[in-house]
Amino acid sequence: MIPGMGMKTGEELVTIDADAILPHIKAVTRLLLRNRKMGDGIAITGGPVLNFENRLRLGQQVVESRVDLVHVEFAPTDRGIAMAGLTLFIPRDALCHVQPDCQLWLSRAGNRAVILPQPGRRGCFRLSPRELIHVDRQLTSDRADGIARAEAWITRRVVTVAADQRHFQ
Repeated sequence: MIPGMGMKTGEELVTIDADAILPHIKAVTRLLLRNRKMGDGIAITGGPVLNFENRLRLGQQVVESRVDLVHVEFAPTDRGIAMAGLTLFIPRDALCHVQPDCQLWLSRAGNRAVILPQPGRRGCFRLSPRELIHVDRQLTSDRADGIARAEAWITRRVVTVAADQRHFQ
């Protein structure tokens, strides 16, 4: 989905302001790739939380494009919008593996970020410059603290990106 476009969730049409979510998408990209440059096999988008029908449609597009997709989901809050999670779309062999309700996790040292699937699912996902890679092992560190570290990192980065945008306007 293109940021700023509307998407139906249930019976209502939700629109997300691209200017409001772009700093978050940039921060997520930076956290996952660090200083590496994103290649042709991966895309990161943002928009409303996807319902089943929208996941199905987006999954079909991902299979046709053969590009792994990280969709950063946003939901309205009393203070505007906030990141609600990630949905991964991984096309392999004419099928699309969809992992909804994922979360970012950051190591204690702050040097490794991965994407955690829903609790109870095995492993995690690492973003390489060209694809999403499933790592079939459980993290040895605490899940909740790693998620909190990632959220704090994203918040700090979003404030920095937003300040930079205001400076250059």
